[in-house]
Amino acid sequence: MKSLIPIIIIFVFLLPGCGKKAPPVPSRQKPVPAVSDLKHSIDGDMLTLTWTIPKGKEKTALDGFIVYRYKRPISDSPCKNCPKLFQKMSDIPVDNTIDAPGYENKNIEYREEVEKGFVYTYKVVLYTKSGVFGTDSNNVDFNF
Repeated sequence: MKSLIPIIIIFVFLLPGCGKKAPPVPSRQKPVPAVSDLKHSIDGDMLTLTWTIPKGKEKTALDGFIVYRYKRPISDSPCKNCPKLFQKMSDIPVDNTIDAPGYENKNIEYREEVEKGFVYTYKVVLYTKSGVFGTDSNNVDFNF
C-alpha cells in the first residue's frame, strides 16, 4: 500500500488541469453609447460644437468626452481612400450637474477658434469611469 501512495501522487499531478487553456477573457460590459447629435455653429471665427449626453448609460458611470479634429488646407486635393488623421483637441469631464433630472437633455459645449482656408471634421467620443470608450459620434464637416 505504501508503494501506491507515490504513484497516486504522481498520477494526480500528471492529470490534465481544468480543460482548455486560453488567454483570459474580460468580463462582459455594456457597450458605451455614442453621441449622435453633434452639431456646430460658427460666429465670426469662433466654432461652437454642441451635443447632449446619450441615453442608455448610467449617469454615475460617465466620466467625460474627448473631442477630436481633422484639419487640412482647402487647397490640398482630398485623397479619396486616405484615412482622416484626427488629433485629440480636448478632454471634457462630465460635471456634477448630471445628477439633476433630465440630464440627458443637457447640452455639452466645446469652443475653439478656427482658421480660414481649411477643411474641418470633428467627432466626439464618450468614455466611462472604468476607462471604456464608446464609438465615434456623427462627424461634423465644414469648410471655412
